[in-house]
Amino acid sequence: MPLSFPSVGIQSMSMRLRRVVAVAESPFTLDTQVYTHQGARWEAEISLPPLTHAEAKSIEGFILGLKGREGTFTFGNPLDTSTLSNNTVSSAAIRAESFTLGSGTAAVTAGTYFELNSFLYCVTSDKAAGATTLNFQPPLRSAVTSSLAVTYNLPTTTWRMSTNDVGWSINEASIYGFSFSCVEAL
Repeated sequence: MPLSFPSVGIQSMSMRLRRVVAVAESPFTLDTQVYTHQGARWEAEISLPPLTHAEAKSIEGFILGLKGREGTFTFGNPLDTSTLSNNTVSSAAIRAESFTLGSGTAAVTAGTYFELNSFLYCVTSDKAAGATTLNFQPPLRSAVTSSLAVTYNLPTTTWRMSTNDVGWSINEASIYGFSFSCVEAL
């Protein structure tokens, strides 16, 4: 573990960043107090394209091999390709929401995904060419104490199924349909 996601493509994908934020509202004044907890994780629903019986075998094996929520797999949005050169970050504290890049001066636009230390992050504000500070979400999963590569092209993270129940559909033409939900494995 983690298993590699089979290369069959995806038909559709819904993805979100789930945060843990508590809000208390006074019933008398409607004033609010907000407390942001540390929790944040990626969640997704993935539908694969219709597959023939032969194509579906690798997916069946993959899904069953995960053993429900026990196993993990690596996956990222296959559309997140980038020509940006990889950078390095020399150090950053756990739960940091920005860091200084140690190399590279290319511009990075908001919404660009990247991988650092096997976790997926998204840039939250444009970084101009020559600037070195990169702002992102979710907060850093672990402290960075030595130079680590920031990978922009096809970044991934580790996922697990969101339920122990797995299944798929098969129609009379032997076409298989696979849809499942998964959460980031932290």
